[in-house]
Amino acid sequence: MLGALLLAAAMMASPLATQTDVATSTGVLEALPAPHAEAIGQSARGRPIRATRIGDGPAAVLVVGCIHGNERAGRAVVKRLRDATAPAGVTLWLIDLANPDGCLANTRQNARGVDLNRNFPYRWKALPRGTYYSGPRALSEPESRTLRAFIARVRPMISIWYHQHARLVDSYGDTRIARRYARLVGLPYKFFYAAPGSITRWQVHTYPSSTGIVVELPAGSLSAAAARRQADAVLTVAGEAA
Repeated sequence: MLGALLLAAAMMASPLATQTDVATSTGVLEALPAPHAEAIGQSARGRPIRATRIGDGPAAVLVVGCIHGNERAGRAVVKRLRDATAPAGVTLWLIDLANPDGCLANTRQNARGVDLNRNFPYRWKALPRGTYYSGPRALSEPESRTLRAFIARVRPMISIWYHQHARLVDSYGDTRIARRYARLVGLPYKFFYAAPGSITRWQVHTYPSSTGIVVELPAGSLSAAAARRQADAVLTVAGEAA
């Protein structure tokens, strides 16, 4: 009788021990890595350009909130993504202000009057001073050189750049990814125009296996629901492409 009671007690205790072992071995009890932020360069006026890394997967996805300083709605998406968990196999790189001087001054251009999205080497064209001034030469601006070096370092499989106010999604590279994004956020996918010296054209020309997506948001600021929808779309296409 005593032997039977001891055997029953052992059988009841055994599953608890096994669950603890499984939880430990599968990492259930381990903390997720904290986001890592770093300065990757400076603006024309010496302001830092920072990138935040979330996750540690082999597939890099870059998201940029503000490149034209008077088109800042995408910052709300980056802010929401900072609290997200990267999909399995993905490292998210988030740049809030790729043009700190312009984004803080509410000017499309950087502090030297250059449109950074006309300042990259691929099919660069000398454009006069004004809205689309391309600078005295390709990569003349510190912000452009910072972005070029950073993209060369992390080699994003997807980059997503937020603009305004055309209400569409455009891309270079794998259009299936961009079309999927467009469907998720409820914007039309359509070719906008091939801007000379643009970042996404340069990226895909330089790294042909990558995809550069331009998201033209509506005018004005994003609602919380709209920012969430955009952020969820980022995570979805990143996870599907990884």
